[in-house]
Amino acid sequence: MENLKYWVWLTQVFGEGNKRIWDALEKFKSAEKAFYAVLDGEFEGLSHAERENSKKISLSNAEDLIESCAKKGMKIIPFDSNAYPNRLKGIYNPPAILFCMGDLSFVDNEICLTVVGTRHPSAYSVRLAQKICGELAKVGVVLVSGFALGIDSMAHQAALKNHTRTIAVLGCGLDVDYPKENSAVKKIIAKRGAVISEFLPGTSPNGPNFPQRNRILSGLSLGTLVVEAGERSGALITADLALQQGRDVFCVPPADLFDPRYAGAVKLLRDGAIPVFSHLDIIYEYYENFAHKINPENNEENYSFREDSAVFERESPSPKKQTGFSFNGKEEKIPEINFDTLDERQTRIVKLLQNGAMLADEISALSGMEADEVLSVLTELEIEGIVKSQAGNRYSL
Repeated sequence: MENLKYWVWLTQVFGEGNKRIWDALEKFKSAEKAFYAVLDGEFEGLSHAERENSKKISLSNAEDLIESCAKKGMKIIPFDSNAYPNRLKGIYNPPAILFCMGDLSFVDNEICLTVVGTRHPSAYSVRLAQKICGELAKVGVVLVSGFALGIDSMAHQAALKNHTRTIAVLGCGLDVDYPKENSAVKKIIAKRGAVISEFLPGTSPNGPNFPQRNRILSGLSLGTLVVEAGERSGALITADLALQQGRDVFCVPPADLFDPRYAGAVKLLRDGAIPVFSHLDIIYEYYENFAHKINPENNEENYSFREDSAVFERESPSPKKQTGFSFNGKEEKIPEINFDTLDERQTRIVKLLQNGAMLADEISALSGMEADEVLSVLTELEIEGIVKSQAGNRYSL
């Protein structure tokens, strides 16, 4: 696209997420005209940094970046492209360009839900996130999250395990491995959904990037689900942005009203967030407009549609064959591992976990692998359904 280089140049000069890009576009009506206006000094009020950038960054620099991204398998989607999500076009200060690995074409036609929460969830929140996100993925909801450790990772993993699309929105360049523990999953997500960022390749995960990134997280979705949030959690920023964008805000009720880990969730619920006790509390909100996108046959429970109701009616589940052992009336399946499908590192970790749940640090010490490498392999095994994460950074088969 000939116009693309002007969009890239404007982003390089003004910086990602700078509203001044839109001031220039509003005045000069196109990216190309804005380029020449800035270059010729017709756009008044440039900061010193913007003026210096306009002098030292040439159009060929933008063309070089476009070529480099193409070689790395990254698409660049400008605001005026048909591939740019309409949901993002309607938010305040939308990204001028999006860097993308994967496919974003489905976004406007699907139930997309943003899932946010702490990087260090409690055991209660781990169970809820895995359960609710898993059930949402089974019925076809696209889970959007920020690719961080903790709740974000659980949302992406739930989608991948259930062969559903997911979108990861990064607070750094697409080519930056952050967090390192999730680096192996980036390509998998791109194959089944998309990994996107407004930040130029090579951009480090600096603190201010993440609040800026959050407007994209909330903007892509119909609603945002907060699983666990403290009083100053970044998840609250995403929830506030969702409200400003006219999106729904959902919140999982806290395990303990007086526990500071849930103070942010208490505030959201007090202010009118929709409480979520089951994935159905979210599905009901969108069933009327997206009934054709919901796949009840993929759900653990069976549902049928009644003419007098715009929701699913629960039916009695069909009896399931009992396998494995039963403890306290609860079925416990014995993991069956096909070691032929595992590489050497995966095999080493699985054999250690056959002795019982272990901390990631313990696995690192016993396997002789670095901690970052262990967490990366554990993530791969989680997606394959071989390993599950527990509270406190513990893992088991």
